[in-house]
Amino acid sequence: MIVELFEAHGRDIHRYVERRLGHSLAQDLTAETFRVAIEQWPRFSPSLGPERAWLFGIASNLIRRHWRTERRRLAASARLPVDGEADYGGVGDVEARIDDQARVERVLKAIDLLQPEDRDLIALIAWERLSYRDAASALGIPSGTIGSRLHRIRTILREGAPDDSQR
Repeated sequence: MIVELFEAHGRDIHRYVERRLGHSLAQDLTAETFRVAIEQWPRFSPSLGPERAWLFGIASNLIRRHWRTERRRLAASARLPVDGEADYGGVGDVEARIDDQARVERVLKAIDLLQPEDRDLIALIAWERLSYRDAASALGIPSGTIGSRLHRIRTILREGAPDDSQR
């Protein structure tokens, strides 16, 4: 059964992961999605939604785990000294590092504006063109919730991450 699922949906899952995480990770996370699907197949229930939506749900969970790990790595990297930093020491270099660190922090704040589930929802609807019903099934939420969540997500994205100087 998994072979048929892979043949039917493997390309779509790969494209979804590639859009979310880039080409270099897409193959690994697509394979991981189907590995998890094999493990969880005995618990799959068609009454909860179509197989395709179930696979997108698995992929979304794996992407979310990757983002959590990446966010922690980026935050840790932002605190580390830059290679060759000891060779510098002028005031301009210190100011440049402070500016760079501030930019990294703004990017992290922008990423944090959306809950992981919201990032997943917007990707499933906008990139994968899942119906509201299938996206709801993939994420395990009521389909009636999709519209209000999308409205809230769009509002958050329009407002953007505040710059520290705007506070």
